[in-house]
This record gives sequence, structure tokens and C-alpha cells, in this order.
Amino acid sequence: PRPVRKYEKGRCLLDRDATAEAVVWFEEAAAEDPKNAEIRSMLGIARRRNGDKAGAVAAFRATLDLNPEDVAALNGLGNDALEHEDFAEAANWYRRALAIQPGFAKAQKNLAYTLSLTNDTAAARAAFERIFEIRPNLAEAHMDYGLFLLSIGDYARGWQEYEHRWRFDGFGEQDWGGGLPRWDGTSLQGRHLLLWGEQGIGDLILYGTMLPDAIRRAAGTVTVAVEPRLVPLFARALTQEGVTVVERGATVPADMQCPFGSLGQWLRTDPSAWSDGRYLKADAARSAELRRRYAALGRPGDRLVGLSWRSANWHVGHYKSLSLETLLPVLQRPGLVWVSLQYGDVAAEIADFAKRHGVAIHQDTEIDAMRDLDGLAAQVAALDAVVSSSNSTVHIAGALGVPCDILLSVGRGRMWYWPASGERSPWYDSVRLIRQAQPGDWSAALQQLSRFLDAP
Repeated sequence: PRPVRKYEKGRCLLDRDATAEAVVWFEEAAAEDPKNAEIRSMLGIARRRNGDKAGAVAAFRATLDLNPEDVAALNGLGNDALEHEDFAEAANWYRRALAIQPGFAKAQKNLAYTLSLTNDTAAARAAFERIFEIRPNLAEAHMDYGLFLLSIGDYARGWQEYEHRWRFDGFGEQDWGGGLPRWDGTSLQGRHLLLWGEQGIGDLILYGTMLPDAIRRAAGTVTVAVEPRLVPLFARALTQEGVTVVERGATVPADMQCPFGSLGQWLRTDPSAWSDGRYLKADAARSAELRRRYAALGRPGDRLVGLSWRSANWHVGHYKSLSLETLLPVLQRPGLVWVSLQYGDVAAEIADFAKRHGVAIHQDTEIDAMRDLDGLAAQVAALDAVVSSSNSTVHIAGALGVPCDILLSVGRGRMWYWPASGERSPWYDSVRLIRQAQPGDWSAALQQLSRFLDAP
């Protein structure tokens, strides 16, 4: 029958990630066979992958009208509730799917992740462990479990589980180790070690706090390979004899290798092992000149405060970001000179905000905060303090030892390395944590930030 052929065509296209074309074929199949729940369910999956989330929800609900036990539709509605941070509703949908199909590993993984966001530690642990009864080798679940365990301070098991990221196809990080044997954390005994940075700029700087300890432990020749924009900053900081900083991908005559994020299994398994996180050094002359220029923007005695309000993380960045409008009560406070540290093209946004509210956020057009990270570090070091959402700016401030107040979302936007309670993170002693009271509500956090700005 024609609907079956169109359905199969849609499945083939979806398997090849041709989502827009798959949607067309599923829609045609659904129009010709409107009572077929399986077609509706696949249409919902295709629409969601193609970015049509409202259309996906409509398709999933239509599926359940035809077949209330379609587990893919139940899981899909759970995903929509999770995206809206309605964790109780999301968990309910996943549990309904699992009641019908207890071995549905995807729904079990989603339930475990959802519970981990509610701070129900015991329930989250149990849900993760249940996944491994269903699919013992599901790498993505092991990786997520590792991040959850690290977030609650179970470092020994957490780092072990996190190593599964290298088996997960969706991890998306290139292996820069050149096929060399993995370092086991023991003394090099005269050999050459390649340590290479992984993931985004913030992750790379965070894991980089372990480099001084790793270099001491290795006690040999070490090459540190980082994202090209970070080479000057790391080279200025890592000046020990026998240590060289290069761009990732450079040919290195090493004997062994290790990614930064894997160092924790030897160096950060006990709270007493953390350092203060201050290991980077900005260009002192450049910072001094920037401070002179920025001080001239205000009055004598004004504090120079850097501001970054947005995250570019494609997955959870919108949960972590604020608007300038939301920040208005803080930005209107007297005695502060605000300097933009925000990466990306924000000139029009800043100009429009100033026009509407009369609040100046000074943008240094000589520094591109996205491309010139050494310049961004010099800016941060020139300031008295930084206020930022959860993005790479915080990691630069923390690694430089500059006081930084970070505005943290709860729920999906909280990264594992920012503890769920308390004002401090073990990774950086100069970073102070300020959290939302509820997902999407920044009011209490901004009141707390105002109090902190009154008494720096």
C-alpha cells in the first residue's frame, strides 16, 4: 500500500538525518492512513528532530488518541515537558512509557536525567542503575551518570563513569591523542607526555586547573595542546622547565597522551585535592593599559565591573542566559562602570539598551571576546570584578583569580561543576555562586547580586 511505502521512505530518510524530507513523507503517509498510530508517532519524532516542537507534540498527542500505549509518543511528550522544565510532568510521561515497556532504555535514561535535575539524589541513582540492568553498555547513560555523580561529589565513581564519553558517538569531541597510549597517571620516568584540551573553551580552562598537578606528577617532558585561541594564555602560565604549549593537532613526539578531562580520576577524587584554581596569567602590560582606559570612563572611586549575560551553548545556552532587560535593576546601580565581556555581535543590543534606559555598557571595540581570548583575559584582569551568566567568561575570571559573581540557572542550565548549594565551587576560589529560586525566575538571584555589589 502507498502509505506503507511512504512510511518506509520516511524511515530511511530519518535514518540518514534528512529530517525535513522525512517529515514530508510521514505527513503524506499520515494523510492517506489517518488511523495509523505508528505513522503518527514517527511523524512526531521527525518533526521534533527537524525543530518543529509544537508540531511534534500535536503528532504525539494524536498518536495517543489512536494508541494510548505508544511508548515513543509517551517518551516524546516527556521530552517536551523536560524542555519546558516541568520535571514532574516529564517524569510522569517517562514512567507511563516504562510501565508499558520496562526495557525501554531511552525512556529510562530520560527519567534518570530528569530526576537528577530535581536534586532527588537517591531516586536519580536508582534510575541510572536501572538503565545498566537494561543496557549495560549504553555509553551515553554512563557518561550522564558520571556527570551526575561528579555534581553530587561522588568523584571516584563519577570520573570512572565519565570516561565512557569516548565510547559515545554523540559526544562530538575529536580524539587529539594521535593514537598514543593513554597515560595512567604514574611518573613518566624520562618519557614524553602529551596533555590535550577537550570540549569547549570553558571546559578546557576548567580541566586545565589540574595541569600544574599533572605536570608535577608526570615529572618529565610535557607538551600541552590547546585550542589555538588559548595558546598565548596557557604558554604564559605554564613556564615550567620541560613544558611546551602548542596548538591541538600539532605533531608531538610524545610517548603517551591524556585528555584534560581524564586527569580528575587521579588528581580530583577527594575534596582536599582541589587547588584555588588560579593558574592563568594575563598580559600584565595590556591589562594595565586597559584599566587606565576603563577608569577614565567613570568617576574617581567607581568600581570597574565586567558583564557577560549570554551563553552560546547550543544545547542549554538559553536556560543559562539573561537579557539586559532582566539585569536592568542591577545595571542602574550607581558607582559602577560596566564593561562588556560578552562574546558575539552585541553592539546593536547594547546601543538599543542605552537609548531606552540611559545605562551605559562600555564595549571595547579593540578586543573581540570570541576570537581574542588573550585580550579577553587582559580585560578581565583589568577589572575589579565580573558579573556573568554561566559561560566561558566565568572560567577565565576564576582561572585568573578575579572576583566573579556567577548567575546560575537551576534545572537544565546548571552545569555539573557548579554545586547545587553553597556560595563557592571547589574549582575556583574567586567565583561566588548566585542561583535562581525557580527555573526561569531571576528575581531572587538579582536581589542577592545587588547585596553583594553593595559589599564587595
